[in-house]
Amino acid sequence: MSYKQWAKRVQAYMAHVEKLFSPDLFIVGGGVSKDADKFLDKIKINAEMVPAKLLNTAGIVGAAWLADNRSSNPGLVMDPKTSMRVQ
Repeated sequence: MSYKQWAKRVQAYMAHVEKLFSPDLFIVGGGVSKDADKFLDKIKINAEMVPAKLLNTAGIVGAAWLADNRSSNPGLVMDPKTSMRVQ
């Protein structure tokens, strides 16, 4: 699938997410973030979209940070069964 085709699908999804949450910013991570220059300009939404500064490693670094900070900030962690913050 070309980036043009892919961006069209992402456009539809992001427009829906934008209507639900009204964010100011979307940060695109994962493997596709390294090619952000090939598709971000094709997605037209109100919120700004930027690639994660850490690109594909952003999720791993974020998970490691959360694991390291979880004991000092227990409110950062959500209980997967209840979707409520752990206190």
